[in-house]
Amino acid sequence: TAEDGTDLGMHLAQLFQLLNTPVEKRQRTLDEQLAAFPYVDGELFAESLPIAAFNRRMRETLLHCAELDWSRISPAIFGSLFQSIMDSDARRNLGAHYTSEKNILKLLEPLFLDELRAEFKSIKNTPKKLPAFHEKLARIRVLDPACGCGNFLVIAYRELRRLELKVLRELYADQSEVDIGLLVKLDVDRFYGIELEEFPSQIARVALWLTDHQMNMEVSKAFGQYFTRLPLASTPHIHQANALEVDWRDLVAPADLAYIVGNPPFGGARFMDEARRAEVNRVFHDLHGSGVLDYVTCWYRKAVEYMAENPAIRAAFVSTNSITQGEQVGVLWPDLLRRGLKIHFAHRTF
Repeated sequence: TAEDGTDLGMHLAQLFQLLNTPVEKRQRTLDEQLAAFPYVDGELFAESLPIAAFNRRMRETLLHCAELDWSRISPAIFGSLFQSIMDSDARRNLGAHYTSEKNILKLLEPLFLDELRAEFKSIKNTPKKLPAFHEKLARIRVLDPACGCGNFLVIAYRELRRLELKVLRELYADQSEVDIGLLVKLDVDRFYGIELEEFPSQIARVALWLTDHQMNMEVSKAFGQYFTRLPLASTPHIHQANALEVDWRDLVAPADLAYIVGNPPFGGARFMDEARRAEVNRVFHDLHGSGVLDYVTCWYRKAVEYMAENPAIRAAFVSTNSITQGEQVGVLWPDLLRRGLKIHFAHRTF
């Protein structure tokens, strides 16, 4: 491309169009370097975007970014990048809070990862039990009803894939003729999210695909086979909507779900605008005194109502500590406990 960047947008548009075109439908006169790119599908490049206008500095920045080894970077970083470009007012209004991997694991590990790792450790030397455990991992479905850029789903999927890889190593490490592509059972279509804004919901979808690719590379390295999922056949179920105004059962049936996770927007009762106050009133329409509740409590009530159809579901949210102190306690928790909620674990403030 030209050093002043003037034709870069045009070339990128051509590349994106190519990535959305099956190999057999491509023009035969394509440059060899372009023709070598695989067909991606998954609707990742389906939307036709206006051609971007680059200048010299932007082109140099893109080239600099391209020199990095992105295969070693966690897709969870996109949440931090997205938050960093939002102005503080927009971030506050949307409740867009980036959650670090360390804090995500504080939620995911006691919710289910610790238990699964312990179960694997107890049966790893009993080959007959490993296939059933593998099937159990493959059946796990996770919902984040305030998913933002998908960090909770990304970390959950990555850790489950790493556990699956340990199972595959125990079962097939000594078999040279095994086709590993037929043995990997976990995929991104087991993960569900609800997000209000379009941009982060798109990031969440892409981040899960990138995580899948990274995990496929780990499998490739472990078994000495190149394993990739292109074209993309499975898609994460990221639904752009207001999670407090839609029925979560329309996205995934309670009977099919295992876990609900996330970091919903906070919003103290005294600082909410009229729109959010109205949402709290709708969710807690039958609860006296709900005017003192923080915005985040709406996700607790919605989760408990959803879980009523499948008591095996477990849920965990990052929340304001104010919902366990003062006047909110006497309003929120008796209501949730009456509906069958049981508290299995909690963290002190972090």
